[in-house]
Amino acid sequence: MDTRLTPREQLLLAEIEHHLRRSDPRLDRRLDRPSGPVARLAHRPGPLVAAVALLATVTAAGALWAGAGGSHPLPAVLLAAAAALLCVLALRRLARLRLG
Repeated sequence: MDTRLTPREQLLLAEIEHHLRRSDPRLDRRLDRPSGPVARLAHRPGPLVAAVALLATVTAAGALWAGAGGSHPLPAVLLAAAAALLCVLALRRLARLRLG
């Protein structure tokens, strides 16, 4: 799948951006500001892969702890569910990255 813009689409996008910059000066400052370290980190596959591995491990550990009848099973189940949800979100983000 090719996601490059055609010259006409680039022109339309430039016109929309110009209109938005003219209508709201705060947006102009926001568009000119470089992205922060968290945003730059989210666009790299390495940290996302590490996050997925860590969250999958925490999910398994919480599920095993609750299944083995350890003390305080409810927090373990909640931790496993939250880690699984975050793992899914990280995997979705990783799937959206263009590698190559």
